[in-house]
Amino acid sequence: MKLTKFVIVGMITVATFVGTGTGTIASAADGGTLGSKADVNFIPNDTVTNPVDPTDPGNPEVVEPVDPDHPAGTAGPLSIDYISNIHFGEQKISGNNEVYSAQLDQIKVGEAGTVKDIPNYVQITDNRGSNAGWHLTVKQDGQFINGASELTGAVLKFENPSLNSASESDSPVATGFSLDPAGTSSDVMSAEENQGMGTWVEMFGADETEAAESITLSVPGKTSKVAGKYEATLTWELTDTPA
Repeated sequence: MKLTKFVIVGMITVATFVGTGTGTIASAADGGTLGSKADVNFIPNDTVTNPVDPTDPGNPEVVEPVDPDHPAGTAGPLSIDYISNIHFGEQKISGNNEVYSAQLDQIKVGEAGTVKDIPNYVQITDNRGSNAGWHLTVKQDGQFINGASELTGAVLKFENPSLNSASESDSPVATGFSLDPAGTSSDVMSAEENQGMGTWVEMFGADETEAAESITLSVPGKTSKVAGKYEATLTWELTDTPA
């Protein structure tokens, strides 16, 4: 950075009046007061916020999702920055009632790209400056399907919500939920006025051990199944007012 210095040089002239008597020096009154101002103008931050390590959100190292199909974050100032895709992997067809646990999410951390297992999570940023609060919901847009085959009666459940942030603002509230394939919205996170400013993550499971059992898919044994991948779509909605 180039610094430019301005130097002001003043000249003080002292006049001595010489009369027939002793010399006299003219002087002004000392002191006084004068006011000045300092200001800063904040504007909403509309840049895209990158994903953070949900277990260490204050870590300044660059974080990159491993999943190539993760959805892109929305632009600020109030934004959904990241949502984990939920993967249950390969499972053997069974005629019994089964509960499958979701795989952990993964990120690459730092220049070395060290791969780290993390809980599945969603990340929200509020850089509006209004401190008005916000509300995040999710809905399941239909049952898991594989072509014409549907996992009738299957239930997707998210448990053990855990919040984390590098922000020092008051925390939002996080909830667990079970999704309804009919499309009913479920609460995920909610911030009242003066809560949830900055970047916040909701993990499903506070650590790897808890996270390994926190998102489940229950499938009845009587549900007919065919070989292949079953998929469902989840829609997450962030609104700019509390619930």
